[in-house]
Amino acid sequence: MNGNPASIHHSSRVVLEGVPRAGYDVHMCPFPGSLVACLEYLGDPCDYDYLMGVTGAAFRRFWNRDDGGNVDLSYLGDEPFRRVFGALGYEWRAVPAEKEAMFQAVVESVDRGVPAISFGIIGPPEAGIVAGYDEDGQVLYGWSYFQEQREHYYEKSDWFETMDKNAGKGLIVIGHKRPTRPTDRVVFIASLEWAVDLERTARRPGRPEHVAGLAAYDAWAAALEVDADYPPDDPGVLDVRCMVYSDQVVMLKERQSAARYLRQMVRTAPEVAGHLNAAAAFYDQAGGLASTLWPWGETTHHAAQQGLTDEEMRRELAGHVRAARAKEAQAVEHLEHALAELR
Repeated sequence: MNGNPASIHHSSRVVLEGVPRAGYDVHMCPFPGSLVACLEYLGDPCDYDYLMGVTGAAFRRFWNRDDGGNVDLSYLGDEPFRRVFGALGYEWRAVPAEKEAMFQAVVESVDRGVPAISFGIIGPPEAGIVAGYDEDGQVLYGWSYFQEQREHYYEKSDWFETMDKNAGKGLIVIGHKRPTRPTDRVVFIASLEWAVDLERTARRPGRPEHVAGLAAYDAWAAALEVDADYPPDDPGVLDVRCMVYSDQVVMLKERQSAARYLRQMVRTAPEVAGHLNAAAAFYDQAGGLASTLWPWGETTHHAAQQGLTDEEMRRELAGHVRAARAKEAQAVEHLEHALAELR
């Protein structure tokens, strides 16, 4: 894999031109969205919904009342990365959040024409892209989901000193493509097993303080009915509650990626098309409730914070959360039936 030859070299500066932009307005989930951009640049494009399905991002859910990072895919450790790069047939490696190791990895990757996937260079420890460097790696260029301007690459000179190091790693370096890869059927069955695991496991070893999967809906709904948790005169607490709430809605919206992925996979496993299409329909119905659960439209979080102080509204929202859970539970039953037949 040689990467795209379009790059600019100036002394110690190397910038890969034309890496597609990654951002929430392009693809909602940062790691699959960043990987889509990198693969497109490398001339090996891949569908976003496919990456959402194989990583498990389309099926994940974590909930903790006081954690504004519930949506972070890295809560599943390296498993999503291991699965997706294995499915695509790429070598890969994680680089720790250590300055010299990251310097070296960025320079080596960009020099061979391959953007790296970074974590927390700007903003929270979510995925982004490093597409170039200057001053032997002291300055980085690329795309962050949290950069203010969207017209061109960010330029970050104090990146290590200011980066969020809570992702458990600093970079993922995309390696060479292997001569062979698993069959589509093997990948799909593994992704179904992973999806059911994510849905049915209420407490995951890496995050024992969080509720996960379908059980997280129950915790989310019940928490909305605890009036003391939404004090109207405490903006700090409301900010956290709103962040947690919005992350749950985002993960619900992403169930529509699960639906699209399952419909794609009908061609891979046509003998279980009935179960896959039924599961997709239920995931679509669950995901469709995201707009109902966020009635404030394209507004600032201030409107949502004020809305969440309304006891009657919160109880109504809790009812919609339980309705979404019921739809998703039916989807999971169809996944389990499909798996039983495929095995």
